[in-house]
Amino acid sequence: MKIYCNLDVDTRNFEGRTQLAKKIVSYLQEQGFQFVKEAQEADMFHFHSSGVGDSYQAYKLGKKFGKPVIYSLYSNATTSLVRHPINFLVQKIFLQKTATKFLPSYSAAVPLQWRAFFLKKLNTIIVPSHYLKDKLFENTRVIPFGIDTEKFKPLSPKSGKIIKVAYFGHASVFKGLNDFVLASKKFSDRIETHIFMTERFEKVDRYIKKRNDKIKIQGFIEDIVQAYNDMDIIVLPYRMEIGTVATPLVLLEAMACGKAIVTTNFEFLRKVVGNAAKIVKKFSPSSIAKAVNALAENEEERKELGLKARIRAVERYSAQKMLEGYLLLYKEYEKN
Repeated sequence: MKIYCNLDVDTRNFEGRTQLAKKIVSYLQEQGFQFVKEAQEADMFHFHSSGVGDSYQAYKLGKKFGKPVIYSLYSNATTSLVRHPINFLVQKIFLQKTATKFLPSYSAAVPLQWRAFFLKKLNTIIVPSHYLKDKLFENTRVIPFGIDTEKFKPLSPKSGKIIKVAYFGHASVFKGLNDFVLASKKFSDRIETHIFMTERFEKVDRYIKKRNDKIKIQGFIEDIVQAYNDMDIIVLPYRMEIGTVATPLVLLEAMACGKAIVTTNFEFLRKVVGNAAKIVKKFSPSSIAKAVNALAENEEERKELGLKARIRAVERYSAQKMLEGYLLLYKEYEKN
């Protein structure tokens, strides 16, 4: 079967949706499916997108050639009417210009079903969570995101009295970097604070150091698995549903490495972590600090959370399960 694939990829190869889309296509090629460059050659179309904007193009293509269309939606495509502009303003003033554009992303304040008119006309929509599926239509199917749980795994336990706490991710307000920095000022004296950013910028470094000059800052690192394992607690204090893929890969990687995780009280995050992480108030550095300080004093709870997180990641979010889900779907279309 020949597939015409439209990939909404980011030039930054570490971006989540880019990693996922390329991995899925590569796997399906290995299984014998042929991906073609010309739409008229295809038996089926597959769009990988971070939003619903491409759904009209997908619909037109399917109608023009009379072929089935699969649409993989990578983002929650939902945001807050009030918090959205505030987050963008803080990002612009204090941190680095973001790849997320204000007006297109602010349109996500409109209910998803209103904007997804053309999605319901497609053959199959693939989403990574039931949280997102519940917002869409009968043609929606869940295939959870997956990461390599053989690569991302617990390593030899660290030792020492210093408790290491870290933020991993973009230099982004949307992912809560500012809340983490402010929370770190209230961390106990036995805590060593780290920030691992996908890219480093002088403006962001200045922002961090001005508020807490004890934070150890690093940019992109090759051995991310070791970095996760070197930490005792990982804090991922998201402030928005968009600005990240629907199930954040950093969260899944940290879970697979068996880490004690602190994250914020969004429904889409609660459904990912279950009881395998500390959930704190959104937009609340003091809540983050309180949770981190409590975990720093409780080694048993850190171990328990880490074990639960590892089990949950392996059982629900392995790359192999994700890839097999797409293979099954492709074979259904091939058969029909």
